[in-house]
Amino acid sequence: MQVSNGIQSKWDRIRGLPGWIFDVAIVVIGGGIAVPSAFGTDLSSGVAKGHDLVFYTLLALIVLPFLVRRRFPLSVFLVTSMALVLYSFLGYTEGALPMMVLVGMYTVGSRCPPGQMAAALVILASGMVVLYLDPTDPLDFGNVVSNLAFFAAALMFGWTLRSRRERLEALEARAEALEREQEEEALRAVEGERLRIAQELHDVMAHSMGVIAVQAGAGMHVIDRDPAEAKRALENISFTSRSTLTELRRLLRVLRDETAGAEFAPAPGISDIGRLIREMNDAGVEVELHVAEDLDVPGGVDLTAYRIVQEALTNVLKHAGPAKATVSVTGGNGALEIEVSDDGRGVNGRSDGSGHGLIGMRERVAIYGGTLIAEPTDGGGFCVKARIPWGEDRGGGRA
Repeated sequence: MQVSNGIQSKWDRIRGLPGWIFDVAIVVIGGGIAVPSAFGTDLSSGVAKGHDLVFYTLLALIVLPFLVRRRFPLSVFLVTSMALVLYSFLGYTEGALPMMVLVGMYTVGSRCPPGQMAAALVILASGMVVLYLDPTDPLDFGNVVSNLAFFAAALMFGWTLRSRRERLEALEARAEALEREQEEEALRAVEGERLRIAQELHDVMAHSMGVIAVQAGAGMHVIDRDPAEAKRALENISFTSRSTLTELRRLLRVLRDETAGAEFAPAPGISDIGRLIREMNDAGVEVELHVAEDLDVPGGVDLTAYRIVQEALTNVLKHAGPAKATVSVTGGNGALEIEVSDDGRGVNGRSDGSGHGLIGMRERVAIYGGTLIAEPTDGGGFCVKARIPWGEDRGGGRA
């Protein structure tokens, strides 16, 4: 296994070298083998033709173009193959020179489109026919067929390697794209979790601090003339602050990823709305609650319903002034219906609907494809209506 890894590592280093180094190596090594063989004797006649200027020129045209074979594969093959045909037609000793043209054919297969590959085969076949028709050349029909097959095999070998290389590049590109998508998905998940935690923190703190502020104000107002009432306000502040700290600890554990061995308080839901009502009653806002029996909703919808009621009642406490409120939670046909209304001072002194509380409620409902309406009612007061589809009825419009 270690030997195989070592060979693969060395091969990867070799492949990482600049392409021109391979081209120079082909010219040096291939030329070092083919050129000396061209100075031998012609096997057909037993003698070697004289080495004149044409000989050296054709020899250079057969070998040197491979320095640019990667940039001009078809042109290099055309020049070298036609030079070799002319070289053979003039009766010079071929030796191992056809090996260079074989490399050119391989290069066409590994770098050219199918049309140029076909053109290379036509060029080669034309040269073979010229040599076959030359009465002084020993090339017979069998040699023509075998040489064509040999060169075609080199062409297909190059094409096969190119196809494999393109497939590997496509797989690498796909893997990189998948990795980028996974990273982006992870970032989106982190941002989504941050938004969820921010919404949780806002809902918890806005409600709790609102209750605490009202209770503290009431306690300060009555502490001199009604100490018992002031004590009750302080008890409510103590209870609300402890509940808030419990929820904050739960959220901070999520932020710190302290999941090992941690015991988390369950997320609040519809069954905890009664506690909200008691807090509101203690703060001086009379609230009437109507919750349908046997509501069985998913955990996410359960938490969303609680937060919507919590935020709506917090707004009543902060903006409605002396008021009575009604909370209704019903369900059916795969959807949860929530309505929180009050008879306070309506839009006077209220948010215009762009505050973080209403935005947070809309985002929570939008996750489930639901709708949320927050508007003043006739004759004063304010009403928040939310519809959260979660079953077969899911898919309604967004607010």
